Amino acid sequence: MKKLIAIVIAIVALLAMTVPAMAVDTGVSISGGSGDEPLIKAKWETPDADPADTVPPTQIDPPLVYQGNVPVEFWVVVADNPITDISLVSVEVYHPSGYPESGSFKFQVILDPYMDALADGVIVEAEATAAINAFTTAYDDGLVALHDGISAQDVIDELSQGEAWLWAGAYEMYYHQPAGDYKVDAFAIDAGPVSVDSHLINYFEYVATPAAAFDFTSINYGSVTTDGVVSGDTYFGTGGPTMRNIGNTWLRLQVQQDDMGFGVTMPGSVWNVTYDARLGSVTEYPQGGGANTWYNPAFAKGPTSPDASKWTTLPGVIHLCNTWKIDFSIHIVKAILPSYSGTMWLKVISSPFTGPNVPYPGL
Repeated sequence: MKKLIAIVIAIVALLAMTVPAMAVDTGVSISGGSGDEPLIKAKWETPDADPADTVPPTQIDPPLVYQGNVPVEFWVVVADNPITDISLVSVEVYHPSGYPESGSFKFQVILDPYMDALADGVIVEAEATAAINAFTTAYDDGLVALHDGISAQDVIDELSQGEAWLWAGAYEMYYHQPAGDYKVDAFAIDAGPVSVDSHLINYFEYVATPAAAFDFTSINYGSVTTDGVVSGDTYFGTGGPTMRNIGNTWLRLQVQQDDMGFGVTMPGSVWNVTYDARLGSVTEYPQGGGANTWYNPAFAKGPTSPDASKWTTLPGVIHLCNTWKIDFSIHIVKAILPSYSGTMWLKVISSPFTGPNVPYPGL
């Protein structure tokens, strides 16, 4: 009997699987709060990299540390009646223009009430004072964006009376986030739909800062008769010369080197030594584009400092957060002494987020 029941159940289950999926209508109604809709009065970002500059936007410096980050703090003053109706204050941040992800959504931060005055709906004088101090400091530094028709005194009055409150939150900007002006769209919700007054947009600048780290402090061409090569690699900290992009722009590498005392042969002032350098490899530039090509840098005029007119820019663009190899070579035309020494100079400059080389690797 038990066996028969099992067979019957199996047949029913098989039949049920052949029935088409059933569609069920769904819906929801959004009810407003008990009073007015929220109004974003003011907003700003910190910390400002240049407090002496009182012209917006807020400037955020990158950390210039490999895999490092820097916090960006978002501040929003919201008014509502009653203030306890507010259920959410948030900021949405968008990529800067000038590269392939231009204007696209980057991240969102849900803000919290500054201190705890909203926890029970009671505005404590010390908390209101702290919020007013934060606002006035940012306003005096030129960081604050105000809603149309709202003055700084309006914000201070409503903060002091508990009719508006300050919300805050933070996000860690990574070292390789591209430089530029990031749009920040703040909005507030009090259980009703978000209107235009519940939004306020401003920008902060992630300051363009070219920077690189090198894993070498000297180049030894070794025991050379006429030609010598020092080969780099992509393993930072070991082996041959390597560089990393630790800034927030694409980079070009510039190089100079003095003559290490080899001098020139007269007449004609022919250098008794020449150098070459190259950046990257076939792997990093699979379709060419100028990298992995030996390039002869110009000599510096003096043995102790670089000549501003003699920098040579190597082919190849080092993208954000990339690690690349550098190769160096020497060609000796005439040597009299048993050994020579000198100085090489390296520096990086920004390169636009465009170009004929490899596509930008979106972050």
